Amino acid sequence: MVASGTQPNVVTLVSILPACASLKFLDLGKLIHGCRIKVGVDSDMALMNALIAFYGKCGNLDTARSLFKGMVVRNLVLWNAMIAAYEQNNAGTDAIKLLRRMQTENVEYDYITIVSVISACASLGALNTGRWLHELARMKGFGTNASVTNALIDMYARCGNVDLAKNVFQGLPHKSVWSWTSIIGACASHGHGDDALMLFSMMKEQGTKPNSFTFTAVLTACRHAGLVEEGRKHFESMIKDHSISPGIEHYACMVDLLGCAGCLLEAYKFIETMPVEPAAGVWGALLSACRIHGNVELAELVVARLSRLDTQTVTSYVLMSNIYAEASRWEDEARLSNLMRKQLLKKLPGQSYVEVN
Repeated sequence: MVASGTQPNVVTLVSILPACASLKFLDLGKLIHGCRIKVGVDSDMALMNALIAFYGKCGNLDTARSLFKGMVVRNLVLWNAMIAAYEQNNAGTDAIKLLRRMQTENVEYDYITIVSVISACASLGALNTGRWLHELARMKGFGTNASVTNALIDMYARCGNVDLAKNVFQGLPHKSVWSWTSIIGACASHGHGDDALMLFSMMKEQGTKPNSFTFTAVLTACRHAGLVEEGRKHFESMIKDHSISPGIEHYACMVDLLGCAGCLLEAYKFIETMPVEPAAGVWGALLSACRIHGNVELAELVVARLSRLDTQTVTSYVLMSNIYAEASRWEDEARLSNLMRKQLLKKLPGQSYVEVN
């Protein structure tokens, strides 16, 4: 476009920034940021909203904050973009403070504001603040908004209160696939596997079709409850009955389930038959299971496969070293420790020093 002599306008810049954010193209986004003066839209509200969202998603919180502070007039989208930037960058306390500042300055907030701050509370484990936000949502009429309720279910679960998560779910007049998935995941992550599977059965009985995220939650529930046969059944059903192609996360859940149950060889063969290249996390799940069950020989095979991937090599070596030590194979443990030291030395950058009198 620029090469042909056509100058971009504000609509062009605003349209490109979300793509840059999704792809984490920080340098290109900065170039667009620099274009705003040339195009003559230095303080355009839509562009500033897009820039703050872009910098937040790319992890450049300082620049996002600087842009926000530099705006004399701020609309709701701008406040929401800054709160979301805080939440995305593990600055949940700042997100909560900004909502309180909105209240102090009498700035009207919407359900998007509430969802972002609830997510921040989930990351912080801030249950009391989360309950306060729940009440705010009710007062503002957002109490049954799907995005808000899903965020509340997730927040209560991550704060360790599954009962409150269930209360939110049970109070929903209409339960979407995301609502079901949220509560199934909440039960699964807290070891309530039987409850999670019961909810999954109810979901299907009521005619709601599960998606790939639902099956991740279901397989996680099977893993926590040690229900190997149930896990196998749901994995097969996902493919045959629901035409959902398993992703890496589903394979990792199955390997974790089989491994923790002691079905190590089955887990290994399961990985070998995967139609996609197994990620390091899949092999890592099996390696952890090998440590639990003291299977040194299979652990060595897994470490060899991880070494070929050239990712998390040091991490897998540390785990393998522990496996050797727990099996009293001290010579192997010492050999691997030496190999780890060599690996670390290779990764260290070259250094120089200046001698001072």
